[in-house]
Order: sequence, then C-alpha cells, then structure tokens
Amino acid sequence: SPKRMQKHINILIVDDEPLIADDIAGHLKEAGYTNIACVFDSDDTIRQLNNGDVDFLLLDINLNSGMKGTDIARLVNSEYHLPFVFITSYADTQTIQEVKALHPVGYIVKPFNGREIHAVLEVGYELFYTYMGKAEEFNLEKLNKLASEELTQKEFEVVKKIAEGKNNKQISEELFVSVNTIKTHLKNIFVKLDVASRSEAMVLINKSKM
Repeated sequence: SPKRMQKHINILIVDDEPLIADDIAGHLKEAGYTNIACVFDSDDTIRQLNNGDVDFLLLDINLNSGMKGTDIARLVNSEYHLPFVFITSYADTQTIQEVKALHPVGYIVKPFNGREIHAVLEVGYELFYTYMGKAEEFNLEKLNKLASEELTQKEFEVVKKIAEGKNNKQISEELFVSVNTIKTHLKNIFVKLDVASRSEAMVLINKSKM
C-alpha cells in the first residue's frame, strides 16, 4: 500500500503575491506540515533548490520575475527531479495544455480552499514517490528491454532508491556519492528511458514489473 505523506517534508511555495503564499502556508500548517518556506521570485527559488532542502514545490505559473513558473518547472525537471504542483488563476485550455507537458503532479486553481491544497499535495506526493510500489518487483533485465541503451548497475541502484520514495539527498547519502553525481545518474537514466521527468520515468519503470 502507498506510504502516507510525511508531514516533515520540505515544502517550497513560490508565489509573487506574499499574501497568497502566506495563505497557502497557513493551510498547510493547519494540515500538520511543519517545514514550509515561501519565496516570491525565481532567484530565491533557485537559491533554495541549490541548498538541497526542497522535497515538493507549489509553483505559481505567472511569476513577476526573471523566470515564469513554467520556466522553473522545466529547470526542476531537468536539474532537480522533484515533484511540483502548479498554482494558477488561469484554467483555460491553452494554459492547461502547456503545463501538462511539464508533468506537474497536480494543479491548484485560485481561488482555493485549504482542504483542496492538502488533497492535491497528498495525492501528488503519493503519485510521485510511490507510483512504482515495491522496488524488488522489477529487475534490471526487464528495465533494459524498455531502455534505448542498457542501464548500468549503479543507475539501476538509483532507480531502486527512487522507487523507495527517496529524494536526491537521501539517495546520495545511501549510495555514498554527491547529490551532483545522483543528478548526473538521473539525467542519464532519463535519456536511456527517453523520458523528461521523474514521474514519466515511473510510468515506464512500472511497466517493467508487469
């Protein structure tokens, strides 16, 4: 059964309207989450990501800063491999199509309520970190049949850690290598599996258990 979302994960809220960011943080605190940070522009977002203390992002699509929420999402997919939810006041078809391609684990449409935010976070977290179920249910041989190029044993170890719901920092500690090395492994894994994000990789890896 999927594990429950840990209330002590590090959540980063990115919204250029401080009142909205505070409102979201308040709802999350009420739901029992303890580690919540708010930033209001792309520079601070990247600073936080580089610190390595982010497990889940809530991203406003229309940021009044150097990068839009969609730009940050692309960066998160290519460099940091973390789950994120989009916050938006735009639910039009064009916006939804654009952001769908970036593989968020959910959407929060303004105006929102507290219960909604909590639900999106819970479901998104489980989708992202436990989609594949037990790591031992799939094997390297099966996975390599789906890959364009065979995964190395080390890359397979990383895949198994992702399946266990570990974030980059935890994987690096457990495999005794740097976070940058894990990021490099993830990049190579994505290329070999021909996917753009961790959630896409999970869908494919899930097939290797069948």
